[in-house]
Amino acid sequence: MKKIIIKTSVVLGLIIVLKALYSIVSLAMLKWFLYPMIPVIELFTYSNFEWIPELGFSAPSGIIIEKSCAGGNFFIICFAFLCFKLCKFQRITDTLVRMIFLGICSYFIMIIANTARIISAIKLADWEWTHTIIDPKTAHFVLGSILYIFTLLFLNHFISSKHVTIQTT
Repeated sequence: MKKIIIKTSVVLGLIIVLKALYSIVSLAMLKWFLYPMIPVIELFTYSNFEWIPELGFSAPSGIIIEKSCAGGNFFIICFAFLCFKLCKFQRITDTLVRMIFLGICSYFIMIIANTARIISAIKLADWEWTHTIIDPKTAHFVLGSILYIFTLLFLNHFISSKHVTIQTT
């Protein structure tokens, strides 16, 4: 029981620190965080993005990828989820190494999920008939939420030791 309380406290403390840091970080500091998504987004949307320091990555078509599109909150959620699922709090060095590894994994998962979210939102906004059904900003928000939830569900299924494999004979 004591280990569970320690684990929960450490992970919650880490979440609070990460969220506080992410809320005060500037757009210029997030350039490295956003950049790995840009070449893939350019490939699928046929747009060229240019970095504008006070705006973010901007395309001539009017698409802007800025701080709210960075995926920082999803990174924090994914990191916390992986820490709760996969961290075993034993020795401090082992735990720190594992948390660093899970942070790196969370970053790459965030890049994949966020790139898919941005590309699908751009493609969805290109379809004229969607504007009659739903506001593009609402569609972007709902699409992102659904994609992030399914990403976390897939991760949970993938890393869960409790899922059952059925063998056919």
